Amino acid sequence: MGLAGRPLPPTSSLPPLRQLDVLAESQVLSALDNLFAIYYPVAVPKSALFEAAKPFKLLNRLAPLPDSGYNSGYASEDDDGEDDLHSELENELSLLRGDEHERSFATRWLEKFIARAAEDEDRQGEDNQDDGFYREFSFPVPGGNQDVCVRLNDGLAGSRPDDHTDVGLQTWGASIVFCRMMCDAPERFGLLPENIGASPRIVELGAGTGLVSLVLGRLLPQLGFARPLVVATDYHPSVIANLRCNITANFPEPVASGTVACPVQARVLDWARTDLDPDWPLGDAPADLLLATDVVYAPEHAALLYDCASRLLAPRGVFWLLQTVRQNGRFGSVADTVEAVFPNRNSEPSARPALRILESERLEKRDGVGRGDETYYRLIRIGWA
Repeated sequence: MGLAGRPLPPTSSLPPLRQLDVLAESQVLSALDNLFAIYYPVAVPKSALFEAAKPFKLLNRLAPLPDSGYNSGYASEDDDGEDDLHSELENELSLLRGDEHERSFATRWLEKFIARAAEDEDRQGEDNQDDGFYREFSFPVPGGNQDVCVRLNDGLAGSRPDDHTDVGLQTWGASIVFCRMMCDAPERFGLLPENIGASPRIVELGAGTGLVSLVLGRLLPQLGFARPLVVATDYHPSVIANLRCNITANFPEPVASGTVACPVQARVLDWARTDLDPDWPLGDAPADLLLATDVVYAPEHAALLYDCASRLLAPRGVFWLLQTVRQNGRFGSVADTVEAVFPNRNSEPSARPALRILESERLEKRDGVGRGDETYYRLIRIGWA
């Protein structure tokens, strides 16, 4: 249970399996209690949920978990009485039960947990296998030779109590929606050799697990691109380390004779800095295409994103941004910051070229994709004007 008895998502509440040998029995039971509260409410009656909201009980069995922001909806307090608390808890439980990724993560964790107990053997040396959660994605390509398939080490957010930034170790709904759209209609995003050349330079900002970049690495050769270069960027060391592992897992060998061994590279990129790493793959060349999905979580992020994009994007380049709108919770106030920083094409002309919003479209949330706090998405095309 989270603050005030709120249920925590399995990705945040279930301890890494490699730590089972050092956890107290009460800690493991607390994690299981949380699963019962979400998926087996008959076993947790109203009175038990209310009691769990009181100090100590389930809350204090586990060490404090990081406030990544994604759990903000589960941490509010209500002093209006037991009935109001029960109603809120039921609403939050309903959101969690409908989250297919959380359910899948919980199922995989329980399978491994039961296997450990049944085998009753020393698992030292297998910690890395136990701690991983792999997801496989497959996107059909109309008229393509084959589906675009990617396998990611995912679902690790919340595994480091001292580092709230590891949310980048998890694949969020916006990136899945964006990949589907790219594979369904690549021409919409200019992904044709006649538009951006046979060797396009593409940079993803805030790549996280790298789903978008890896899908591009698989998709572009099918579309006739001979030597594409996709640079997946992020800032946090743990995210970059996981990103590089995912790239290696999906591109272990040269894809074909005469092409680069791997079309996707990972690099650290700080939006606030004007300088790039000495080994920046594009050198002094600008990017033909910038991509970003679900990367704005604070008012200052949009301004930093503008500065970074203005340094990287080519004069005729396009910046595609898929923004997740969360109308409830702590991120509701940042929904309009992108429009405030990137003016639209009808705004007053500036003395020098500026990045402007050329097109914006609302996309409804899709069943089985994304988290409960995601209201809808906004697909934004940005360019120089």
